Amino acid sequence: RKMVWEEGTPKNIPNLYTITALNWKKDGSRLICGLLCGAVDLFDCCLRRTIYKNKFEMTYVGLSQVIVKNLQTGTRVVGKSHYSYEIQKVNIMGNDKYIVAYTSDTILLGDLKTFRISEIAWSATGGNEKFVFDHNNVCMIFNAGELTLVEYGTNDILGSVRTEFMSPHLVSVRIN
Repeated sequence: RKMVWEEGTPKNIPNLYTITALNWKKDGSRLICGLLCGAVDLFDCCLRRTIYKNKFEMTYVGLSQVIVKNLQTGTRVVGKSHYSYEIQKVNIMGNDKYIVAYTSDTILLGDLKTFRISEIAWSATGGNEKFVFDHNNVCMIFNAGELTLVEYGTNDILGSVRTEFMSPHLVSVRIN
């Protein structure tokens, strides 16, 4: 992708006269326009929208932001890269309770029940990570002989240790 702004082609909308008010939805997914003649228009603004396992709708409102909506409950979680990296892949794991999103240099981990999202520095490892979501506040990531602990809602790694044991039942996590 180019890292420059490019002017797109103008969008001509019939009977759209002077815009007197303009507002974006907080998550960036919709634009609302108030017109001089009293009309109010609502525009859906997204780059891409996909359905994941017929349970979740993923709306990419920008390269670095995705909205994950649970189609059964209607709850929504906004996953956004704090470093403005492009979100390349999004997975829902752990009995549909957790989100894992990959960027080029980071990984986003989130709890869909508590709406807490974390973003940590992460080098591309080819998707060989093993995620364990057995603890309420912490995600355990096993990768290449290393165990990494990440607390949901905190953008730092809690701890990392080299280990040959990959059983999550040998590790106990307690956060005060």
